[in-house]
Amino acid sequence: MSYQALYRKYRPSTLKDVIGQDVVIKILENAVKNNKIGHAYLFSGPRGIGKTTIAKALAKTANCLEPINGDSCEKCNNCNSINSGFCPDIIEIDAASNNGVDEIREIKNKISLVPNELKYKVYIIDEVHMLSIGAFNALLKTLEEPPEHVIFILATTDPQKVPSTIISRCQCYEFHRISNKDIVERLKYICKEENIKIDDEVLDRIATLSDGGMRDSIGMLDKLTAYSNSNITLDDFEKVNGIVSVVEKEKFIDNIHNNNVLEIIKFIDNIYDNGKDLIIFTQDLLKICKDKCVNYYVNNTDDDIEFLLSLSNLLNNILKDIKTSPNVKTILEINILSFLNIARNNNTQSVVKKEKNDLPKISEQPIANETIVENNTVEDDNAEESIDFKTIINNCFARANKQEKQMFESKWNLINDYTFDSKYGAAASFVADGTIRVVGEGEVLISFDYESMVNRGINLLELIQNLFEKIYGRTYDIAFITTDEWNKVKTEFINNKNNGIKYEYIPIERKKKAQKAKIDKNNAVASEAIELFGDNVVLV
Repeated sequence: MSYQALYRKYRPSTLKDVIGQDVVIKILENAVKNNKIGHAYLFSGPRGIGKTTIAKALAKTANCLEPINGDSCEKCNNCNSINSGFCPDIIEIDAASNNGVDEIREIKNKISLVPNELKYKVYIIDEVHMLSIGAFNALLKTLEEPPEHVIFILATTDPQKVPSTIISRCQCYEFHRISNKDIVERLKYICKEENIKIDDEVLDRIATLSDGGMRDSIGMLDKLTAYSNSNITLDDFEKVNGIVSVVEKEKFIDNIHNNNVLEIIKFIDNIYDNGKDLIIFTQDLLKICKDKCVNYYVNNTDDDIEFLLSLSNLLNNILKDIKTSPNVKTILEINILSFLNIARNNNTQSVVKKEKNDLPKISEQPIANETIVENNTVEDDNAEESIDFKTIINNCFARANKQEKQMFESKWNLINDYTFDSKYGAAASFVADGTIRVVGEGEVLISFDYESMVNRGINLLELIQNLFEKIYGRTYDIAFITTDEWNKVKTEFINNKNNGIKYEYIPIERKKKAQKAKIDKNNAVASEAIELFGDNVVLV
């Protein structure tokens, strides 16, 4: 007998055996028990989570002669006929390869014929969103008024592509990704049944990598059993799936933190040349950063939390791009180099810490016209001017203009055009994550969720100002603020307005730098950059 893949061998046959879709299962079982089976269903959700499996189980349960608690008995003639795989009354159609009008018309021509063996004739149409517009139109009337002996079960991974006219004629159920815990338990059961020896850590990694898909996780287990006949270890898992070891990923993050440009480039080249999956690599880096952030807050570790949050944001943005790009390696390298380009050496880091301590908390003082705003400036060797954020916030409220804000927001998406720009890429990627709060006649207030992002914005201020000037054709004074501080400032503004307190514009005194920064070739980061890009490198 030929070998049967594990995902086929252990595919659930009844509703009660399906893992991770408890809500949907309960609804369907109740429908069977109460004799309220619908004429058309639409199952939507990610791939490999049980949509088609439940469709087949429902088709069998609806036709079972003696259902038990809303599920098939697995003993009657109808159940046995369906389980044989040759029942003519259960019709499965793959819409990806049968998506034309002719296929749907053939269904319409045969739909009036009574079932050969069963109570219901069931049509299961997988990936229904792949049907053509003509095919959908042909299906529409049939779905609306099907014969009593017909049930349609449509399945899709892309429900937004299904016409609303089709959706409105179906009972719709959204399937969710299966939890890692449920996947691991199922894998343990299969390993016990198949006498597979495997480390628990490997099962956890399979569940994580499968992204909630049971079929994918069982497929990965099957592949591992083909690779190793002995106890399957984490090293086996990493080799088979092209995954970089945890130790190497930790070292890579340390190299980013320490601005070791050459080591970073060499490492990416090495894992790429060895066929490692760069998307999985980036996902794992993000998970490591997340775990470190949690440990920082829960266990009071001494990790650099601002760096970890900034790097997490960078990796998340990279993942948005590389999953649909044919040039994954280049995108990864460019984004990391852009991140390093704005990373601060030890001297700059101390300046930013000083900025963090010196900047006034927005809610500590009122900003209305009666208040004397202190000239708390941001000292930054990379900034062309020193500007008081608090004064800019005051001026934003003093000269807030609805039309200006609408104009500003209308061009905001143009920032995406500069995401991979050699000069403005870092600024564009950063500021795109912000939320526009107030726009004045020459001022902009932007909020971010984390204080670390605000501090990063301070370091990028001049570059962002130049980017805005290219997009909007004018110079803006820009202030950054956390979301929590924004809520406080907004409330304060509303209270002041209700009490008749007006905000007045305060001119900003700008202090020009005496000279531009020069590259210190003794600096480690600069030396590495010069070695990579030559002596014409520009310090931003």
